[in-house]
Amino acid sequence: MKVETVEIISKETECPYTISIAIPNTEAPRSGYPVLYVLDGNAFFQTFAETIRIQTRRSEKTGVTPFVVVGIGCPVEEDFVSDYRFYDFTPPANTVELPPHPQGKEWPHHGGADKFLTFMEEEVKPLVDTRCHVDRKKQALFGHSLGGLFSLYTLLSKRDAFQSYIISSPSIWWNNKQVLTLEEKFVASLREEEEAEARYAFICVGELEKGYMVEDAKVLYERLSKIDKQKVTCGYYLAEEENHISVVPTVLSRALRFISKGVS
Repeated sequence: MKVETVEIISKETECPYTISIAIPNTEAPRSGYPVLYVLDGNAFFQTFAETIRIQTRRSEKTGVTPFVVVGIGCPVEEDFVSDYRFYDFTPPANTVELPPHPQGKEWPHHGGADKFLTFMEEEVKPLVDTRCHVDRKKQALFGHSLGGLFSLYTLLSKRDAFQSYIISSPSIWWNNKQVLTLEEKFVASLREEEEAEARYAFICVGELEKGYMVEDAKVLYERLSKIDKQKVTCGYYLAEEENHISVVPTVLSRALRFISKGVS
């Protein structure tokens, strides 16, 4: 895969980001390549790009589609940057109730998910469009932990932004499970659209994660699975003997096969 890195300062969030773009070596389909946007790009971009590169040598065997992989990261050495993650990935709210911080300090500034989504829609996607021929109707989003919360929030609040979602170990607990208050409106909007375009949502969590993380992911899957499968197709995987970090590489191939169905 051809890889390019672009440093930009967002007009929307006023923060610097590192955008990494991996383009398949295969010729683009007539409609354009599908695109997979990977949050926490510092930590996960290379893993996703390499996994897709090696498995798309024989897509007919692996079931994985050649995606353009776009990592959205930060211009720092660290894999995860808390100040970015807590602001960019958490939904806005009039009031916020949070448990004590595990390290006994103040929680970082939060509530910027709408701004971050606007940044992706109006700045990142157009940037990718200038680098290769992509299909705007075949777009996927991966997020883990707080990124998983953002992925879920985007599905429930602006589902048309992407066609497929990988929701990995989502931090549903944030602000007393605020994100789930969007579910009723989401389901109602689907009912109103007789020919709503199908969405794919893959939910995963590690067996060794905290009990509430496992339970929240399971309940989320059960609730979304009740929706008409012609409108939302859900997958779920509980990764045995895996923790909050090891779950990502463990479920990656399974998740990629699942979302590949949504772009085929």
